[in-house]
Amino acid sequence: MGTTKGWSLHQMDVNNVFLHRDLHIEVYMEQAPSYVGQTHPNLVCRLKKTLYGLKQAPRAWLDKIGLYLVTSGFQTSNANFSLYVKKTNHGIIVIVIYVDDLIIIGNNDVDIVDLNKLLKQKFMKDLGKLHYFLGIEVIQSPKGIWLLQRQYTLNKLSEYEMTGCKPILMPLEQNVKLSVDEGDLVEDTTMYRHIVGSLIYMTIIRPDLNYAVGVVSQFMQTPRKPHLDAMRCILKYIKHTLQCGIFYVAKSQYVATLTWPSVRVKPNTWKSWGLGVLQDSRMFRARQQDPKHLALGCS
Repeated sequence: MGTTKGWSLHQMDVNNVFLHRDLHIEVYMEQAPSYVGQTHPNLVCRLKKTLYGLKQAPRAWLDKIGLYLVTSGFQTSNANFSLYVKKTNHGIIVIVIYVDDLIIIGNNDVDIVDLNKLLKQKFMKDLGKLHYFLGIEVIQSPKGIWLLQRQYTLNKLSEYEMTGCKPILMPLEQNVKLSVDEGDLVEDTTMYRHIVGSLIYMTIIRPDLNYAVGVVSQFMQTPRKPHLDAMRCILKYIKHTLQCGIFYVAKSQYVATLTWPSVRVKPNTWKSWGLGVLQDSRMFRARQQDPKHLALGCS
């Protein structure tokens, strides 16, 4: 919505997010090893404020920031309790909260600056325009917004010891058929599920991975070696397409333009494809693109 209307995105962070909220329930903890009372070493401490690691801390923090925003004129969305909206004399401001990160968007920069000053007086720091959020790189320009996962992908390739792999052009081999009961069982099933979870997260901005990831995710209960080999193929393909992402076009009828690499459909023949998502329709429109235009999204 913000991109199609030409609005900019801003980000704020909270200092010591879980230390700002008072506890309204009784929670006790053992005395810290270095601060054991000499006169009462067997007593426990009752917490007055939340601490990191306390399961009640996130809820307490959301209650605190939510109450503060509501008293400042914001309204909570009925569809998403982490979304707050405020109408001003100049337009509208929208805030999205994820733990200690806030994304702020609006159609008036003066209102956003005033809000930043107000929030900084309490417990927040201004990070400027949104550039990185939950492993997703955000590149803003007058033409629109790019969403990429380059660093997240590199971290995962390193974690799974695939940084030295040879890149390939397709996420799965053509006509590959995987079976539930063929091949040796994978010894470390937790690792397999962990990789699948990472791949599923990548599909947020990588629609070219949807089919391949959907195939390997069917075997998480009892993965076998062919399934693991297929997943390695996906990781090799991801290494080849590190620069691919999704582009939200500013002030356009298209909500997003998705781009991914050329694929060989016949010997010595290459086809490049893009996908447009219409703002006022649920229909998807796919069209063949010139490779030089596709390079803008993948290089």
